[in-house]
Amino acid sequence: MDEIKDVMREVMMIVEAIEESDLFKGVSRQFLEEIRKAGEARRFKQGSIIFRTNEKALCIYQLVEGSVDIAIIAKEAIHFTARRPGEIFGWSALVEPHIYTATVTCTTDTRAVMISREAMEKAMVKYPADGLAMLRHLAGIMAQRLRHAYLYIYSKE
Repeated sequence: MDEIKDVMREVMMIVEAIEESDLFKGVSRQFLEEIRKAGEARRFKQGSIIFRTNEKALCIYQLVEGSVDIAIIAKEAIHFTARRPGEIFGWSALVEPHIYTATVTCTTDTRAVMISREAMEKAMVKYPADGLAMLRHLAGIMAQRLRHAYLYIYSKE
């Protein structure tokens, strides 16, 4: 009986996380249902590395609870922190060439929803208007992080 309750809790966590996400704002219930079915609840311990720069990007992640450090290392390290439920990381899974551009490390015990690139692409093909809306939101998320990176670089000069 406890196992069933645990499974139901995990399913509800996935549903709530996806509904809170900036990435999926304004998409249809059908599209959300496709994503929910594909979502996998994951738990990570503080200090865990979820993925590393230059690894093949197979999944996108949505933060449920906790916080992660997103580190882009070029000439200098640029760090972003994701701590708000619904924040997305690992978006490289949705963008060619599907290689992660950052290393993500848990700064606390963290829960996230992992969604495979394959499932995301299937949903976008099945519901193209929703896929377009989602990609527009993704572009906004990427632009915001790029602005933060520019501000960081210019503040160092």
